[in-house]
Amino acid sequence: MNEMWNQFFSLRHDKPRTLQLQIRQQLIDAITNGLIGPNEPLPSSRNLAKALNVARNTVLAAYKELEFDGYITPQERRGYFVNEQFYENFTDSSEDQLKNITTPVWLDSLITKKPSIKTNIRNPENWQSLPYSFTIGQLDKSLIPYYEWREVVRHSSTLPEIQKWNIDHVDKDDPSLIKQIQSKVLPKRGIWANKDQILITSGSQNAIYIIASLLAKQGTVIGMENPGYPDVRNIFSFRTDNIVPIGIDQDGIIVDEIKPEIDIIFTTPSHQYPTGVTMSMDRRNKLLAIAKENQMVIIEDDYEAEVNFLRKPNPSLKSLDKDNNVIYVGSFSKAFAPGLRLGYMVAPESFVKEARALRRLMIRHIPANNQRSVALFIGLGHYHNMFTKIQKTNKERWGLINEKINQEPLLSATPTLGGSTFWVKIPESIDTEKLCQKLLEKGVAVRPGNASFAEKKSPANYLHLGYSAIDTNKINKGIDIIVKEIKAMMH
Repeated sequence: MNEMWNQFFSLRHDKPRTLQLQIRQQLIDAITNGLIGPNEPLPSSRNLAKALNVARNTVLAAYKELEFDGYITPQERRGYFVNEQFYENFTDSSEDQLKNITTPVWLDSLITKKPSIKTNIRNPENWQSLPYSFTIGQLDKSLIPYYEWREVVRHSSTLPEIQKWNIDHVDKDDPSLIKQIQSKVLPKRGIWANKDQILITSGSQNAIYIIASLLAKQGTVIGMENPGYPDVRNIFSFRTDNIVPIGIDQDGIIVDEIKPEIDIIFTTPSHQYPTGVTMSMDRRNKLLAIAKENQMVIIEDDYEAEVNFLRKPNPSLKSLDKDNNVIYVGSFSKAFAPGLRLGYMVAPESFVKEARALRRLMIRHIPANNQRSVALFIGLGHYHNMFTKIQKTNKERWGLINEKINQEPLLSATPTLGGSTFWVKIPESIDTEKLCQKLLEKGVAVRPGNASFAEKKSPANYLHLGYSAIDTNKINKGIDIIVKEIKAMMH
């Protein structure tokens, strides 16, 4: 097999994808990128197997699948060739590609919003390969329930299960997932809801986008925690200019700052984003009383409610609400599979009816196979078993970081009861944007806190430090590197 063919393959035996899948995918990439022409024969199965050091049957199986999918066709006594019709449909000349580079005229004249210019948060692209990754919203590989998830995915891929979910459900949710949320998830937060009060969403952020689209318009006044979650602030900013920042202290959102003219309050009471503080019971009751008195809507994002290891979690606002003023938002994404993008909202039936109709216009329904798999994951007890493991691990990591911060005069943090992050204050003379860039060069991923503030000229001396993705044994060394770099920047 000549050198040209070697460039198309880079097989890894440690990848979750089988060697056959890797061969197929890499050949498809070469074909769709126009690197293999229709008149050029593919290597024989024997020669390719020898060159790649794999079994010949592996190559034969890959070729058969590619033939079945129409990528290649066999020619008697000559071997396999790229399907000429496929090649013409999927390969472009470089001249055609160049035509698509210029920005179309209609873009500037018709576009009404530019989400790309909003201040936002980003993780380093290579966070997984960094030795000291204090990344937020991701899980350490050792905590991901691989085997349990594979078990439920396998079951949901059996023929009877596929026949249940492999249809267009239009605007309906999987009844088995709704039942599991009703019976196993919500009761732990003191919430009891019927099936018509629950809507499955593509993560909690999708739920908030739907809520904002239905309730907020120009003139609507939104009360947002400050510091708070920038994505939510950006979502509401597309609907209204009236976003009022409300301060945070050790007991959560400062209720006394909430003015009567506010229509909607967004809050993360279990573990406030980004400070991690838990809203006290007194504050919860006062917030509900203010909402009742002024006919406000509270959006409760129950962020990391299950990860509370210093004391029993406070009841959710939704469970305390007697006046139907709280819309509850939960997520499975942050819990056990950040890439799954699956969440839900609990709200009055009349509101869920409208939210379901809007979701239908956006995406119809959430992928039914994922819903079915998550339902089984919860039903078999994997969901709650996983949190036992996460709580134990996070408690140990929390203790290590808390001790390091208490020992270091240059660092201070808001006290928390659990969760997966610390909101760390550093000397005012240090610009965290520059600090984080220098740390990244030393293999440390940590997020600057400025994007979480509502002010244009926000405080620049806060770090948002996560501990759900980092190896426990690397925490002390990682914090030492951060402190060392802070000291170097002070001189």
